[in-house]
Amino acid sequence: MQIRRHHLIEEAKAELDVVYEEVKRAENQLFELEYDYDARIAAVRSANGAMMTERIEDLIVDRDARKDRIDVPTLYRLEKAALERFSILTAAFSTVCVTANPDEAAEKLGAIVFRPGELDKAGDEVKRALRSFVEHLRAYTTHDASGENDRMVRESWTLIENTLRGFGRAI
Repeated sequence: MQIRRHHLIEEAKAELDVVYEEVKRAENQLFELEYDYDARIAAVRSANGAMMTERIEDLIVDRDARKDRIDVPTLYRLEKAALERFSILTAAFSTVCVTANPDEAAEKLGAIVFRPGELDKAGDEVKRALRSFVEHLRAYTTHDASGENDRMVRESWTLIENTLRGFGRAI
């Protein structure tokens, strides 16, 4: 028995996991930074010195500069893109697996992956890529988990994904 590994989904999941870990690490850095600076500010307040206000302002400026360098918003955008890519791929694989008729599967896939009007703008090459994706994924999954079928699934998906990016999708 041959084990069929779905490399595209594995890669998308790995990408999502890496980005998620980076987001979690960055958020933890922010929490640690806040905790550290809250303690420093509290220590300055308890000292009640004449330079207290100026020293607290310096600490706040330093804290905020360090927070800006962590750049969590960029990580959130990367996480959203990785999540969208994984979600679309999962939906694509699911559609192919549960829809018996290949033409119907390609049509459903187009409706799931593309927003209204996008597929018509994308053209015939992308519609052929949808059919190729369905055909080769089905072959890979049920008959022949060959490198050739995997390559064809990947090539078809690459064209689909690049088209989505061309429409401004961040995946």
